[in-house]
Amino acid sequence: MAKLLVVEGSNIVKGVFKEILDKQDGFDYELVGTYEEAKELLHKTRYEYAVVERVLKDAPNGEIIALLNKHNVAPLLFTKEIDEDFFDSFEGAQIVDYIIKHKYNNITNVVKRLEQLKSNKKTTLLVVNDSHIYGSYLKQNLVLHSFKVLSAANNEEAYTKLDLHPEISLMIINDSKPYVDAMQLISKIRQHKQAQELKILYIAKESNSFETSSLLSAGADDFIIKPFSRHEFYLRVYQNIKKVC
Repeated sequence: MAKLLVVEGSNIVKGVFKEILDKQDGFDYELVGTYEEAKELLHKTRYEYAVVERVLKDAPNGEIIALLNKHNVAPLLFTKEIDEDFFDSFEGAQIVDYIIKHKYNNITNVVKRLEQLKSNKKTTLLVVNDSHIYGSYLKQNLVLHSFKVLSAANNEEAYTKLDLHPEISLMIINDSKPYVDAMQLISKIRQHKQAQELKILYIAKESNSFETSSLLSAGADDFIIKPFSRHEFYLRVYQNIKKVC
C-alpha cells in the first residue's frame, strides 16, 4: 500500500480524515498534528504522498512544505486560504495542488485527489521539446502528479517513442523548428493513431488563431498559450487524459 502522511493541526479534521481513510484500502497512513511529529516520522519512513495544513502551531509560515520537499515528497495542501503572498512565497516549492478547507466534502475531495495520483502511475505521457531546460520543467510538473513521463527532443525521437510505447495516451508538443515541427509531427501521427487512442496538446508561443486552427485541423486536440500557470497546465492535461481513459 502507498505510504501517506497527513499533517493537520485540528483534532476534528484529523478525526474526519481517519474516518474516511479507514474506509480506503490503498493507503498506509500516519496522522500527526505538528511539524516536529512530521519531522520525526520523515526520518524513519519514506512517504509517497502527503496532505498538509500550511499553518501549524509550531510552523506557522509553511515550513512543513520545505521539510517535505527536503525528503522528496511533494504535498497536497489542505488549507484555509490561498492568497497572492502565498504564491509569491512558494513559487519554487514542489506542491502537487491545494484544496481549500470549507466543509466535510472537501476532505472527501482530498482523498479522491490522492486516488487520482495513484491512478496516474498507470498513465504514460510524452513531452516533445528540444529545450532541455523547458522540457525538464514540463516533465517535473507532470512527475509531481505521478505520471510516467517520456521525452523526445525532435520529431524522429517522438516517432520512435510512440512505436516503442503504444501505451502513451497524451503527447505534449512544444514547437521549436527545425527540431520539432508540430504540423509535420501531428499529421504523420494521425495517419496511424486516432484521437481516441492518443490525445495531442500543443503549446503555442503566442495567440495566433491561424497557427492554432491549422494544428487543430491537422489533428491536435487542444492547445495552451504561453505563459500559462501550472494550474491551467494541469487542467488541460487532465481534460485530455479523461477523454482517452
